[in-house]
Amino acid sequence: MQGFDSKRGSADLALDELRRLLRDDGLAPGVRLPTERALADRLGINRATLRKALARLEMEGAIVRHVGRGTFVSAPPEASKAPAENASPIELMEARLVLEPAIAREAALRARKEDLERLELCLVRSESADGFEAFEEWDIAFHRALADATQNAVFTMVMEMMRTMRSTAEWDRLKRASFNPDLRDRYRIEHRAILRALEARDQAAAAMATVQHMQTVHAAISGKQWPPIDHPAMPRRRIREDMADRV
Repeated sequence: MQGFDSKRGSADLALDELRRLLRDDGLAPGVRLPTERALADRLGINRATLRKALARLEMEGAIVRHVGRGTFVSAPPEASKAPAENASPIELMEARLVLEPAIAREAALRARKEDLERLELCLVRSESADGFEAFEEWDIAFHRALADATQNAVFTMVMEMMRTMRSTAEWDRLKRASFNPDLRDRYRIEHRAILRALEARDQAAAAMATVQHMQTVHAAISGKQWPPIDHPAMPRRRIREDMADRV
């Protein structure tokens, strides 16, 4: 593969080259990509630019990154299309109400420093997101990072399947219809509560905060009144100050 022209070493162009690599090399789902150092050398870019491009590919679902294990090619979307078509958004939420609190409980026990940093990054990006699409992208990334923090590939696979199901037109319609500034603030508070519980290694609090968040999402897409917040919440003013410090 040809290296980058020095004037074209952007994350967008790196993303194009990575997509070309996945296509031209015929890498099958489950195959591990070369190390970051090897990829950066092959593409002729620095590792910071490479990481930005890899993050975009991960958001698109083209790759899966496991801390300590490496980066792997994901299954093509068609491979997981059947369950997404057969399950309704309400069925998905019922499953999330059961599964995600268990995932959060395990993440509170096993999350590494880099997992917590990744979760924080997802929250900062979602809190500063401009519009529904960007917010939803980083919201999905947060829940995926939560599963990765368990250090359990099965939990990651389950979350990846649910991510695919969240890409359906019906889910998108319901989320857009319910999305508003007040709900967005509510999600910020609940996401922060989950992360605080993980940082404190409090498994019970992590599970409870996740149950609270899932109940809110379920109520929002069902057109019902949101449940009261059962855990201490960060005041809205504090959230905005916190965002300003990080962005």
